[in-house]
Amino acid sequence: MDAELLRSSTEFATELASHLAGLAEPGSELPSDTQLAALIDATFFASLHDEEARRVEFGVAWEPKARDCAAVISLASAVRVTPKNLAKLAPATWGEATAIAVRVDGDELVAWALIERSLAIHQPLIIRALGAGVLLVEYAGAPRALYSRGEIRLIGGTHRVKSPARALSRTFSAWATDASSVIGVDLRAAVVTRIASRVLAHGHGGMILLVPATVESPIGVRAHYAVRDGADVLVERYARVVSDVPVEERLPRLVGSRPRGIDGRASVRDEAQIAFAEAIEQVARLTAIDNALLLDTDLRIRGFGVQVIEGDVPRTSFRHVNPYTDDVHVDDLSTFKGTRHPAGVLFCMRHDHEAAAIIASQDGNLSLVIKDARGDVEVIGSYQHTFGWK
Repeated sequence: MDAELLRSSTEFATELASHLAGLAEPGSELPSDTQLAALIDATFFASLHDEEARRVEFGVAWEPKARDCAAVISLASAVRVTPKNLAKLAPATWGEATAIAVRVDGDELVAWALIERSLAIHQPLIIRALGAGVLLVEYAGAPRALYSRGEIRLIGGTHRVKSPARALSRTFSAWATDASSVIGVDLRAAVVTRIASRVLAHGHGGMILLVPATVESPIGVRAHYAVRDGADVLVERYARVVSDVPVEERLPRLVGSRPRGIDGRASVRDEAQIAFAEAIEQVARLTAIDNALLLDTDLRIRGFGVQVIEGDVPRTSFRHVNPYTDDVHVDDLSTFKGTRHPAGVLFCMRHDHEAAAIIASQDGNLSLVIKDARGDVEVIGSYQHTFGWK
């Protein structure tokens, strides 16, 4: 079991510099180790600021040259990079789409522009403050590191994260049969993990329960809102997106249906992709209703406001897996403080077939509970601030 080890932002900067050096790409310049440490330090302390009672959320991009930089607004006089100055500029940024451009001027780092990421030729190093003391680092358009209140997580190179979509695909026989031999994922499983991501993007927690399509009546649940018309909206729109599309081109079609990419880019989409993205958004909002959303492996909506009824289970222990390490240990229901995680585990334990639950917490974390055909129950999580969730 992992021992709790809190690391400083300075340690994070040192480890990040080494990590990014192994991922360097032409056209996406990296700062020196000293410059990166100063940038991490300033962004970290800026994230602790409150501006007019608003939580500070912003991105800082390393853009040492104006050439090839998609500056939306360039400052007549560059501003020295300090926590206070970054916090003052933060409200001018917009989510993942824009960021504060930073470069070196003499011996100092300065903020000199606001950039629009969708227009950048090469996606730069970006450090995003997600909350107080929480930094997400993206490089060349991909998330590469997370620093969350003393914990360091890395992706890329020798660092791997357990894929929730791959775990779901292995869990359900209907998905395991059709899973891609290259990535080990059935695209319907990827749709479900995407819905979970959108739950958090909508600003609330929630839970998604999953059963095989062949199961007529899941055990131990009560649906406050059963669905009649519209239950097949995801099924039908998913079918339209992949219809007559070669297998190897289906994943790019689904990815292209996203409303906006991590780099702020909006893909050129056809009507089927747009309709599918809108269905994803609508279904994700159903989790805002108290209790859970119930789906099956065909992507059919069985109901929402679904309550997991309290009752006895054959056992209360399960395997708990850290998605970022090889740590696996046995836990029981007393581990959890809230109600969603125990409800998700209970839901899976009660069934004699495959089942799964995805729990989205309001703190930005995601967890996956699965019960496979052998009857083993496993909790994978949590994925901190959705880092590595796909």
